[in-house]
Amino acid sequence: MKIFRHLTAALGSYCALVAGGTFAFAVVLTFAVSLFRDVEISAWNVAASQVGPWFLLFIGVYMIHNALPIAVAHGRTRREFLGAASAFSVVLALLMTLAEWLGFLVEGGIYALMDWRADEHAPQLGYLLMYLVWIAVGMLCAAAFDRFGAGGVFVLPVALVLVVATRVRMPGSGNLPFLDDLPDVLGTGLHGVLAASFVVALAGTWAIARDMPVRQRTV
Repeated sequence: MKIFRHLTAALGSYCALVAGGTFAFAVVLTFAVSLFRDVEISAWNVAASQVGPWFLLFIGVYMIHNALPIAVAHGRTRREFLGAASAFSVVLALLMTLAEWLGFLVEGGIYALMDWRADEHAPQLGYLLMYLVWIAVGMLCAAAFDRFGAGGVFVLPVALVLVVATRVRMPGSGNLPFLDDLPDVLGTGLHGVLAASFVVALAGTWAIARDMPVRQRTV
């Protein structure tokens, strides 16, 4: 519980600041673009669907690569940390999805006042599952490279498969080669695939990191 509170206090507030700053930048950028051309896309959609996943992947990497050694150095077990980090990843994904929803709500009001056109965005469940998968994949990759060194590269194809599935129905992601028909094939089962991807990434992280050596880092 102490580790969870620490992660929430340290990373939760940081993520909130990043989300707020990114939204403000998206609004300012939209007004700047409107001076030269018509606004045809949602800047917040680009941030939420493209920047957001990479940011959460970085948070996942940070938790394993930076926070885990610190927790172990202070007498916490790896399993204790992984349990807290797993719970925090779910909470953080929920909070970032809430921030994404609020951003679309405010941006929609601005676009309506300015008579701008905004492109469609995915359902909230799609963003939540995407954020869950990307943060778990970040944890998985960090654990693999920290434990196996250069051998961690063999985890990257698995990580790629896991994250690609999150993009097939996400507006602003562009077309994915060979996967254009995947949403039609999977239908509503795509959400199950994404949930399974999160579980697989998290299980892989546990399998690798639960007893991996932790090297003390000097400043």
